[in-house]
Amino acid sequence: MIRSRRIYRSLWLLALCAAAACFLAGSCRKEEPPEVFFEEDELLISAYLEEHADEYASLISVLELTNLRSTLNAYGHYTFFAPDDDAFAAFCDRHGKASVEDFEVDYLTTLVKYHLLNMEIESSYFRDGVIQDTTFSGDYLVVTFSEGGLETIMVNDATITRRDIHVENGIIHRIDEVLEPIVGSVVDRLGELGGYSIFHEALQLTGLADSLDMITIGLGKDLFIRSRFTLFVESDATYGEHGITGAGDLVSRYSDTGDPADRQDGLHRYMAYHVVPGLHYLNEIDSFNYPTLAENLLINVKLDEEVYLNRHAGEGQTGEEFIRVIEEESNQSAKNGAIHVIDRIMEPYEPDPVYTVIDLTDYQGISLGQQYTERELEDIRGVRTKHTGLYFRNSILADGETNLQTTTDRVGWIVEFDLPPIIRGRYDIHFHWASYQTNTGWAQAFWDGARLGSTFSFVHNKRWPGVEWLYNYNTEQYLGRLILTETQPHRIKFVSLENGYGNFDYLVLRPVENE
Repeated sequence: MIRSRRIYRSLWLLALCAAAACFLAGSCRKEEPPEVFFEEDELLISAYLEEHADEYASLISVLELTNLRSTLNAYGHYTFFAPDDDAFAAFCDRHGKASVEDFEVDYLTTLVKYHLLNMEIESSYFRDGVIQDTTFSGDYLVVTFSEGGLETIMVNDATITRRDIHVENGIIHRIDEVLEPIVGSVVDRLGELGGYSIFHEALQLTGLADSLDMITIGLGKDLFIRSRFTLFVESDATYGEHGITGAGDLVSRYSDTGDPADRQDGLHRYMAYHVVPGLHYLNEIDSFNYPTLAENLLINVKLDEEVYLNRHAGEGQTGEEFIRVIEEESNQSAKNGAIHVIDRIMEPYEPDPVYTVIDLTDYQGISLGQQYTERELEDIRGVRTKHTGLYFRNSILADGETNLQTTTDRVGWIVEFDLPPIIRGRYDIHFHWASYQTNTGWAQAFWDGARLGSTFSFVHNKRWPGVEWLYNYNTEQYLGRLILTETQPHRIKFVSLENGYGNFDYLVLRPVENE
């Protein structure tokens, strides 16, 4: 799968994980950096800091206390956000400490990792929103820009005061605040923000808070993943505009079973509809239908200057109805997700079918370059096999692309994928993969157990007059037309009918207008 392609494969898998446990538009800024600083001596990160000890004495002490000095002198391609001495003085004062020596070493270790990325990013490549790669602590940092004179770049709550200090093993950005690692869940974070007490209490009443409090999810013995949730929340002020002054008013308005913790209760479904499995900052979200924790209910996102939810023509009028994401109050980070604020009450709504891409390679618990046996895949939700394992590999086609490949080329292998809920409607379905000469030449697809289309070849299935067969090629196969009468999850299965490998990348579902 192309890494930059955004789909909702992982959304559904995380919904499954949560159920098992309990149940952007931001554009790249084209700025002219005021200055790029290159260090003539090409020092390593720690060496550079020591060379400028008059600015970074506290940070140097932290590196010595945590034994991470040598780590920042390791060769590689890093980005380090370096708080200066004034930043650490303010940090110690906030925490009632006299100096950095008064902090626990484990906390300081996490602190350093929170400031370090395993990639080089110059300031000209920053864009409004989340930095796509995680820090060494496994968390995301959020970049924002403030206009006026020379553009100011902020990372979380810190301002970059000196950009693009190039050293031998990466780039340093000096910042004026220490970035404090986030440790709380989305529920904790919502409570800390203030102004969202009604939504926060409703999460408790419905029992959803128990799911959203989880930082990690166990997939099997010694196998854990970080849970990820995206919340779209109404503020107390927004509720107040509709006469809702407390969670009890939400109960009166939506609960229809008398038990808000019942998953079929109207209030439970209303609150679950505000939770999208997976992590989606506004600069990474797409125009798409996103599954929610409410069973078979999806949110439609449309990007048009701003981020709109469930935008559609109003009934009996010419105008549109929509919910707007308040961008300046959104992108609030938590240890296990992100929080976005919306400008009006969002009730469950069924959007129209849209062009849909479903990644067949994105699974929590698998790592690039690793092979997994049929038994090991039993612990990975969303995919299962018979008579083969799977290899999560770099594509033979190009860097930056990945796919899954069977580990056997013997006839009879079976690979089955769980698919997220798909809005009811008519779709033409296309299967994409990386063609190769050792792939099987004869296979059959099945949709929800029923035969789908004709047999096809995993070797390139097209040739042009005068052109030889092309094997190393990203190809696709039209599998057939689907008529889905209900919005619900589905399964697709592939069975090999002769020797050869199978290769899997993604599915495309194109809505078909009623004929």
